[in-house]
Amino acid sequence: MVRLFSFFGLLVLSSCLLAAELDDVAKILERQTAPTGVVFEMVGGDAKSLNLALRRTEAYVNNLRKKFPKAKYVIVSHGIEQFSLLQQNESDNPELHKRVERLVKDESIPIHVCATFAEMSDVDPNGFIKSVQVANSGPAQIQEYTEQGYILIEMEIH
Repeated sequence: MVRLFSFFGLLVLSSCLLAAELDDVAKILERQTAPTGVVFEMVGGDAKSLNLALRRTEAYVNNLRKKFPKAKYVIVSHGIEQFSLLQQNESDNPELHKRVERLVKDESIPIHVCATFAEMSDVDPNGFIKSVQVANSGPAQIQEYTEQGYILIEMEIH
């Protein structure tokens, strides 16, 4: 019985967090003027949850671009999930790597990963796939974007 309540609690929490994403996108769409850009923050989770979050991000960007085609869109990943973007993990996560490649090249959405977290985790920051940009610090990269006028959307990625 306790496991059932824990499961439902997790579903409610996930629904609330996903609702926050949707609410953030809706608030941007309500604006009369375009934002400079939108930065999507991803932290936590694994390759599967990163892939799902990127899929949702792609849908959000498609909707936002309809109203604000000149706004810029970026993604910053700075948790455990970023390690699924290492070159050595490409064969384990082919769908994720194809999605990242498409977002960067076809959709012109830069994706940043965090060198500081990589180094703290004994991972060589030079080991990431070539399509991502390695930032010194993910949180500092996000702050840089928000200081330029980008709106932050924290993605649910657990």
